[in-house]
Amino acid sequence: MAQRRHQGRPKTPFIALVVVVTILVALMVVALWPRGEYDPKTLCPKDGNYSRTAVLIDATDSLSATQVKAIREEVTALRKRLALHEWVGIFVLDEDNLVLPRPEVALCYPGDESTANPLYENPRQIQRRFEREFRAPIEAAVERLAGLPPKRTSPILEMIRAVALDRNFDSTKGRRLIVVSDLLQNVPDYSHYQAKPDLEQWRDKPYAREFLQLSLLDVDVDILYLKRIDAGSLQTRGHVAFWEDYFDAVGATVHTLKPIL
Repeated sequence: MAQRRHQGRPKTPFIALVVVVTILVALMVVALWPRGEYDPKTLCPKDGNYSRTAVLIDATDSLSATQVKAIREEVTALRKRLALHEWVGIFVLDEDNLVLPRPEVALCYPGDESTANPLYENPRQIQRRFEREFRAPIEAAVERLAGLPPKRTSPILEMIRAVALDRNFDSTKGRRLIVVSDLLQNVPDYSHYQAKPDLEQWRDKPYAREFLQLSLLDVDVDILYLKRIDAGSLQTRGHVAFWEDYFDAVGATVHTLKPIL
């Protein structure tokens, strides 16, 4: 009987020891696992292997304080949709800034307290870095939009092409383009103030060829549609359809279109 009791003795202490050792080994592996190298200025992985989001802000017309506030809120909320280390570039473009444009801000999302792993990261420290090194520069760039003078022309198509061809927007990991604009194309060769926006009619014009040859294959497009008080007769469903058809023609997909009053 004594021998049978010994054989049936619970092995809980041994199992607990195995669990503790396993956890300790896992923590050591996590702590010592190589996490890659990052650029201290851009917060981006040095291997360049990350998805990209370009925010194109049309600076050809003056923005109201309400619109600037709405844009800031939308851009700030973008972090909820970003992958860890995703690149974000803020392009503020007008007729004078189309050739080899440089983003106002170009940073990779470093994560915040919600993405921190408490096993080996300090959530508060991660949040402070997010606020100071990522969120603050982006919000400052948007705030500078207030008070910009209007321009003579609105080369929206040219702006989209400039960003699409920028080497910073090149990635095989997924690309998103956010366009902040009234989308009222207005250049001597083509103006929505003079011609009804219709892709089928426009695509036959010589001016249209270079823009239709542009490739935005598999790019996800979100539009913050700046509404103009004096352009109600122009910013119609047909106007929106022109841009939806255009992005479809160059391989992109418009996922959302949100009016900004």
